[in-house]
Amino acid sequence: MDDDGVTIHSEGEDGFVPETKSKNTAFLSVLFDSGVEYLQQYGWFILLGVLILLYIKTKLDPKIRKLKSKAEDISYQKKFDPDTTQRRLEAMERARMKLQEEHDAKAAMYAEQQKQKEEEKRKQKIEEWENLQDGKGYRSKVKPKDESSESPGKLKPKPKLRQNDYNPLMGGGGPGYRPARRTGGG
Repeated sequence: MDDDGVTIHSEGEDGFVPETKSKNTAFLSVLFDSGVEYLQQYGWFILLGVLILLYIKTKLDPKIRKLKSKAEDISYQKKFDPDTTQRRLEAMERARMKLQEEHDAKAAMYAEQQKQKEEEKRKQKIEEWENLQDGKGYRSKVKPKDESSESPGKLKPKPKLRQNDYNPLMGGGGPGYRPARRTGGG
């Protein structure tokens, strides 16, 4: 074994002598030595540079804060400027009016359609009344095609008894478990 502790010699069964070095400790010691040497050569310059930077920072810090606060004030004023706010409100009002006009137009079209349907029903009732007066019968044998009337060829879909998300294993659908009655034997 060497005295420096870096190299370890040991003999194995085959007479092989493995050699292991601690690379991490060697690298760290070289790095530490380099750092100490650098500080010894340039330590006063580094200290002087740090002090100058701290002095400059203390002198410029209030000015930087003032600039930041001015920028925030300007952005706040732009954000809540009366002219900008007024334009934004006017744009919102125009959008509301446009939506209201669209709604009114749709409502007018719907009302017109309802009036036409009512007029058709009224004409049909008048025609049925005239047919009844002429003795032709109360109702016409020919049924008008309408969305609400089902044709005989179409089958109605069966109504579902339960919802799609119903699961009998989940519980909560009934009174719970009730045991069977015991019959009395005698």
